[in-house]
Amino acid sequence: MAFLRKLVRSAGFRYALLYTVALVCSVAAIGWLVEKAVTDALRVQTRGHVDREISALAVEFVHGGRADLEAALAGRPTGDEARQRFAIVETDGRIVLGDPKLAAFKPSASPSAHAFDDVDRTGSGQPVIVAAQALDDGTTLIVVDDLQSIQDVRAIVKQAFTTALFASAALGLVLGLFVSGALLRRVDAVTRTAEAIIAGDFARRIATTGSGDDFDRLARTFNRMLDWISGLMNNLRQVSNDVAHDLRTPLTRLQQGLQNANRRPSTNAEYRAAVDKAVTEIDGILDIFSALLRIAQIEAGARRAGFRAIDLSLVVRTVAEAYAPAIEDGGRRLICDIDPDMRVNGDKELLTQLFSNVCENALQHTPVGATIRIELRSIDGMARASIADDGPGIPVDERDKVLRRFYRVEKSRGTTGHGLGLTLVAAVADLHGCDLEIADNAPGLRVTATFAPSVA
Repeated sequence: MAFLRKLVRSAGFRYALLYTVALVCSVAAIGWLVEKAVTDALRVQTRGHVDREISALAVEFVHGGRADLEAALAGRPTGDEARQRFAIVETDGRIVLGDPKLAAFKPSASPSAHAFDDVDRTGSGQPVIVAAQALDDGTTLIVVDDLQSIQDVRAIVKQAFTTALFASAALGLVLGLFVSGALLRRVDAVTRTAEAIIAGDFARRIATTGSGDDFDRLARTFNRMLDWISGLMNNLRQVSNDVAHDLRTPLTRLQQGLQNANRRPSTNAEYRAAVDKAVTEIDGILDIFSALLRIAQIEAGARRAGFRAIDLSLVVRTVAEAYAPAIEDGGRRLICDIDPDMRVNGDKELLTQLFSNVCENALQHTPVGATIRIELRSIDGMARASIADDGPGIPVDERDKVLRRFYRVEKSRGTTGHGLGLTLVAAVADLHGCDLEIADNAPGLRVTATFAPSVA
């Protein structure tokens, strides 16, 4: 009973009811049009019969006179059971020959040619088609055709469409209840899933039927959205844990340094050294927060509105030239292979940051004597930039993890940095819609970013 009440109040049932009303009105309108068309056609057909009949009788009078006309009428039925009835009426209204009841149909003024009239002058309530033709001897020939058959057809059409009207209304309501019930069950499934997620079951997803209908497409869209939200929440929890973990060490060092400086007598130089060390630790903490805020800004997509066509070749070449002295001074070799005039839509500053971070990562994690290769090529109309080295590389099971905030490969924990460089690279790549790949360079590591060409 509760389901039925919910069903009646549902939007699907209201729409079904609206469609049923529209269907009933359509059937009624079609029935009226059909009835009118059929009765009009039958009336025209009957009028044609009367016209032919009175014309034929008038010809008989012209050719044979009154005697031939009366002979022609004598063989025709004149009772009430006859559909067509005939009469010859004198000027004073007296019936010379034919049905006496037809005297009422004599025109007040004698017509010069036969005329038609749809009237009911007998008081029977039954309309008839009347044709009156003035004859040369002063009498009037009257032909009347009964319209009862047309009324019978009209009644049959009305009955048929009345039955169709009620049948369509009943069928519409039944189908409306059935369809509304099916829709309500699908909506209830979505509602239950949403309520379960609100209650804390974040792994719950909307089930699909496999039919590929609108509800299935909506369910898949919602499920992708839920996966995205779940990923954001997991990322938020991970960030919170990572921030707490990675900031604990510098804050602890800062606290211990200040406590030591405050606990024992020190010279001014020692105080200044303690303050300088504390400032260095605070600068490191501020760098972490600046990087986090920058990543958050990039992930929010706020800078996408400022995208324009830029020369990616110039960006990559500028980064390569900026890092060339540091790479060569560190005992490493730099090889550049950059195709000219490669243009993409993007933010020049962010793309410069992307390639700078990858170069910085290669510079920090490769040994002396390593080779760093920077390439930019056009492949299948796409701009593909890669920075590769022949250093130790990253294990396969950790290549996706290094894109997370604060994640650092175990063998790199002794180096400087806070594990946000490649995270920023991933954020910039995602903002630009490019495909970022971290792969084995056999040996070493290869970071590849593939951009769609500029549409400007």
